[in-house]
Amino acid sequence: MYQITRKNRIKETLQLCHANGDVACSIDVDLNVDEIAGRVNKARDVLGEAQNALQRDPDSAATMEAYGNAVIALFNVLFTEDGTRQLVDFYEGNYTEMLLDVFPFINNEIMPKIQAASADRKEQLMEAARLAQQGNKKAQRHRR
Repeated sequence: MYQITRKNRIKETLQLCHANGDVACSIDVDLNVDEIAGRVNKARDVLGEAQNALQRDPDSAATMEAYGNAVIALFNVLFTEDGTRQLVDFYEGNYTEMLLDVFPFINNEIMPKIQAASADRKEQLMEAARLAQQGNKKAQRHRR
């Protein structure tokens, strides 16, 4: 029997807790790495640019709005719109606090898994290309 194990999904649960430790809600993270890897990297780049702009001009309403939009864009990729809404509601719209609290989860739990799954997928594709190339060479030898 030949078995194939699907490896490109990341599943985690993020629990949001009140200061007393009571769980306010849980957000299920279910990511298909093939679908979101590029979007995550782009959203992180936009967030970095927004953070830099905010540091240069912290009093600008437009810069603050761009920063909030960048946080939401990244969270929408990782947590879906529903999960992001739960986060925003839990943090009562305080994007900086939300990002500071949630970013370690993203950076330490989710991103390493996305990077590992992307590297595995790249290796699988390279191996498939190598095998296909070997098959083409064998077919060409048989034609001669």
